[in-house]
Amino acid sequence: MRNENAGVCDGAGRGTTRAGEEGFVTVRNGMECEEGSSLLRELSAPDAPGGEKVPVLPPDIKRTPMLEQYFFWKERYPDCLLFFRMGDFFELFFDDARTASAVLDITLTARDPEKKIPMAGVPFHAVEGYLGRLVREGFSVALCDQVTEPDGRTLVERSVVRVVTPGTYVPEDPSGEGRLAALAPAGEGGIALALLAPGTGSLEAGTVSENEAASLLATFAPQEILLPRGTPERLPGRIREQIARIPQRLLARSHFDPASGEERLAARFAVASLAAHGVLPGDAAAGCARVALDYLEETHFSAARHVRRLRPLHSGLFLHLDVTTVRNLDLVEGDALSLFAVLNRCGTPMGKRCLREWILRPLRSVEEIRKRQDAVASLTEDPVLLRAVRDALGACRDVERALGRLSLRVGTPRDLAAIRDTLAAFPGLVALCEGRKAGEPLRAVPDLAPLMETLRTLADDPPRLVHAGGVIRDGADPELDEWRCVARGGEEWLRDYAARERELRGIKSLKVGYNKVFGYYIEISRANLENIPPEYSRKQTLVGGERFVTEELAVFEDRMRSSSERIAARESALYEELVRSTLEAGACVQELGRALAALDATASLAEVAWERGYVRPLVTEGTRLALHGARHPVVEVALGNRPFTPNDVLLDGDGVRIAVVTGPNMAGKSTYLRMAALLILMAQMGSFVPAERAEVGLTDRIFTRIGARDELDRGLSTFMVEMVETAGILHNVTDRSFVVLDEIGRGTSTYDGMSIAWAVLEYLLAPCGARPKVLFATHFHELTALAERHGEITNCSMAVEETAEGVTFLHRVVPRPADRSYGIEVARRAGIPEAVLRRSRELLREFETRRVVPGGEGGAGAFPDGAVGAEAARSVPGQGRGRMRQLSLLDAAKDAVLEELALLDPDSLTPLQALEVLYRLREKSRCALEEGAP
Repeated sequence: MRNENAGVCDGAGRGTTRAGEEGFVTVRNGMECEEGSSLLRELSAPDAPGGEKVPVLPPDIKRTPMLEQYFFWKERYPDCLLFFRMGDFFELFFDDARTASAVLDITLTARDPEKKIPMAGVPFHAVEGYLGRLVREGFSVALCDQVTEPDGRTLVERSVVRVVTPGTYVPEDPSGEGRLAALAPAGEGGIALALLAPGTGSLEAGTVSENEAASLLATFAPQEILLPRGTPERLPGRIREQIARIPQRLLARSHFDPASGEERLAARFAVASLAAHGVLPGDAAAGCARVALDYLEETHFSAARHVRRLRPLHSGLFLHLDVTTVRNLDLVEGDALSLFAVLNRCGTPMGKRCLREWILRPLRSVEEIRKRQDAVASLTEDPVLLRAVRDALGACRDVERALGRLSLRVGTPRDLAAIRDTLAAFPGLVALCEGRKAGEPLRAVPDLAPLMETLRTLADDPPRLVHAGGVIRDGADPELDEWRCVARGGEEWLRDYAARERELRGIKSLKVGYNKVFGYYIEISRANLENIPPEYSRKQTLVGGERFVTEELAVFEDRMRSSSERIAARESALYEELVRSTLEAGACVQELGRALAALDATASLAEVAWERGYVRPLVTEGTRLALHGARHPVVEVALGNRPFTPNDVLLDGDGVRIAVVTGPNMAGKSTYLRMAALLILMAQMGSFVPAERAEVGLTDRIFTRIGARDELDRGLSTFMVEMVETAGILHNVTDRSFVVLDEIGRGTSTYDGMSIAWAVLEYLLAPCGARPKVLFATHFHELTALAERHGEITNCSMAVEETAEGVTFLHRVVPRPADRSYGIEVARRAGIPEAVLRRSRELLREFETRRVVPGGEGGAGAFPDGAVGAEAARSVPGQGRGRMRQLSLLDAAKDAVLEELALLDPDSLTPLQALEVLYRLREKSRCALEEGAP
């Protein structure tokens, strides 16, 4: 029963759901929520998707109280796999069991002898690992835990304590964390969008264009999407295709109402209007943000107190990168080495998230860019300080996620320890960065000394679970210390008691022990049973002896049981108090996390800049782009010890703003194009850049059309993808855009392709209504003539050195057009057979001499002599004409014979070998002649 619209649950939550007269009621932090607004109730309604998934009990199977309890909760969560707690295991039944058995590779058993009730289970203490595997496969789980202690007499009460969907799953391991998106169509073709990271509490919302929505969804990569019912059909085709494989929840449109969303969120964030958070009245994004937040809280049965602010998704704040550009520039992920991989020296998960965001959202404010540059410079100027800061950051933990897990009631003592350890390292970082620009975010963090003092009561290395004991350090609480003393003294008392009884009874083999079923006992072997005193009361008979209990031992057992219970209760109460204190200081802890993340990302950029010789770029409000001695940051790293050939890029929106780049493949054209785009992006994210010097006029968008790929799942051929991407660029360029176009028109015939490329270049000159800066790489050398007519265009090419030994690609850009592409030379280096290369050179000479193009667009005269179709093209089929003979374009068989003959060394052959070669060549010659016969 795989369900892509389902959720996952975890038993660590403190919320609960209980039966009510009208159905079931959500209880959050001890308060009942208004049932009419419950998203969970809507999802589990009879007409909700998955309603048919409630199993039917076979008529001959008795409906026991336990099964009644199971069906009660399964009917309320039909869309989920129900994990049903029974003792030390979470059990699944019926189809849920079959599904879990197949996905998790666990044993499928049965509860009844006839095997009519399939069953599978996982240990309750290891449930997180199994939940993660189910979430990754798109399943949902409702975790029904025991809420009362088993007493052996009455049925244990059980309740669904948490529902976690793929988008709201917050595991201990951040790599499997969920991400939630909510979207709805908005007016004038816009998309209202909210993005929520449950672990960190980051909530962003805004109404953006279709292209921006596609880019945001691609980089955010949600695991689950919330949509109003009836929406998928109304979404633009591009967005609909993009989210088709992501689990979706369809909710009533009323949940997305902007007015109620604004009211709910304004009350939540204690503001009069969401305008303070960048969301204007009536913005549909308010409804999306409200739905995402409500969904997170209701699935966790807990108030998400770590979601403390709403950030606007405004395109004007950041340099826009569309989906294609993010992929073409290898910014953050993929099989290839990425820009993120090159720049990432972060020591904390917070810093890595921050750096990733800086890469995907470069700034558009010169003032903010220079602030980041100042911070980076303050560390690059002092390598000793930089190393000290990096070492100190190594002691910091992921306080953002730790606070989020505690807020959602899935945290553990180790999350508290992460916050405590980071607070302990914080003063040292503040001292190191005193007076430095890099330390400015740290100085904005409120005083957290009281919280640090509170968390000192936590054990140095606390266990993962509270009930394991040892969460609170010794000496932190007198009452806890007293009961621990009793428990620890019990072991010594037990040893003394056993020694005393052995001496008193004269039984050297007498033993005192304990087990969970019978408690404490005195064990005496069968050979010594005649020495049993009357005060010994028989407790258990064994094969080799008897077990007894005395009144003194029973009193000790009561005292030990009482101490264990008191220790567990007191430790749990103290732990809850620590959690409460931490959540009360949650806003300050989040400020700490953001400051450390910014410092870590800054230190990462500084270390890379210092190590690789990057320079601080001058970012201006102008339109000039001047990169001198620039290097591709990723390719330079990939080359290792081999040198990278630097190049210049000189463009100006008010002057020469289009460069037509020609030259051979494999000479570095694509690297040159990508390099320019990456350095603009790095400059505007506040990083230093690999160059001798750089000036970057503020850019609002980077567009790229690079490479050849198809999208067959969308029905798009390679050329169609090329044209779709080119159309998107031409419709959206502005005066401050930077455009990279590589090999426009390559996917069609020569004249078609050249015509399209020429027209695109002309369009970017004037009809587009803007003056973008453009790097235009092409093999259509005819386009270089445009530079003679238009002063805004310049020609450049990749330098090539031709010598008697061959052709050498210098990877250097020179200010002149190329007249050749050296495709045959590239083919030679790729290992194309010599016969093919030789024929290619012959054809190329004829094409260049006669100015004809293969493909037949010039009619019969377009075919070189000896080519396939040449004779056919010169013949007009008609009555009385014989069958047209088709000649070989490349008579490979004949060339192979000649080639083998030319390579022979007769002096090295024995007479027998010479005879064998002669026969073989004769046979090949006959075959070649037969194939060429009419």
